[in-house]
Amino acid sequence: MLPLLIMLGLGWFIRHIGLLSDGTASALNKLIFRLFLPVLLFNNIRNLDISNAPGIDFAAFIFLSVLGVYLAAHLLVPRFVKDPRKQGVMVQGIFRTNFAILGIPLVQAMFGDAGTVAVTLALPIVTIMNNVLAVIALASPSGKKADPKALLKDIITNPLIIACVLGGALLLSGWKLPGVLSKVCNDVGSITSPLSLIVLGASLRWQGVKDNRHLLTWTVLLKQAIIPVAMLTLAVLLGFRYEELGVLMILFGAPCAVSSYPMAEAMGGDGPLAASQVVLTTIFSMGTLFMLIYVGKLIAVF
Repeated sequence: MLPLLIMLGLGWFIRHIGLLSDGTASALNKLIFRLFLPVLLFNNIRNLDISNAPGIDFAAFIFLSVLGVYLAAHLLVPRFVKDPRKQGVMVQGIFRTNFAILGIPLVQAMFGDAGTVAVTLALPIVTIMNNVLAVIALASPSGKKADPKALLKDIITNPLIIACVLGGALLLSGWKLPGVLSKVCNDVGSITSPLSLIVLGASLRWQGVKDNRHLLTWTVLLKQAIIPVAMLTLAVLLGFRYEELGVLMILFGAPCAVSSYPMAEAMGGDGPLAASQVVLTTIFSMGTLFMLIYVGKLIAVF
């Protein structure tokens, strides 16, 4: 966890001293999600050793558990949060995690190639569910209706989904990229993890923390303690171990997704609450993820 924390701190520091402006950080975030991360995912998929791939039960657990956490939040949050602009933001903040940015480097560090296979196969499922459920979560309290055609278009044109399709096509066909093109893809993909963490650190904002202390306390408790412990306990009881359990740990223990802030603002949600969710859960996740890994090692499930 320490290298990840240092890179996050480096991002915050270079923005604090003026080497990276807000506009540049925002542009780099877009570049990461539209180019660097898709290329990394494309590389991982085209080079997969599917003989070691997790089974269908792993994919089914991811789908059902993410859906279950979303439905629980969707049903319970309106009972305690009366402001419609905050309801959708709270639901999104509880179920949606920064899985892509933290999942790949952390699982690779823990499990090597086996971890890469597991996280790569999980990412398309998580990406589709996060995008669809986040739109529904933010649209429902405002009285808006999620447009199925717009959702389908967003999924089809999502760079991560396109990368999965292209990588899968190469993997299944057995085709290989020309050596020069393969090297370019590998070099571009290798930039992704360090750049993503630095830009994440530079993107953290403290706005809205003071005004939303009560809601943020519950967000941190649920997202960084209650939900990951409950879901990992269930996963262990169902027999998941090692790299599969590591992926699930990141899926439920990672902080709020950075993209949840601009998405909340664009759909009329409480932007300051979304921004403060990202910063506080990111800070606390450095400790809670460490503890989850430490305990997992002690009881020999990682």
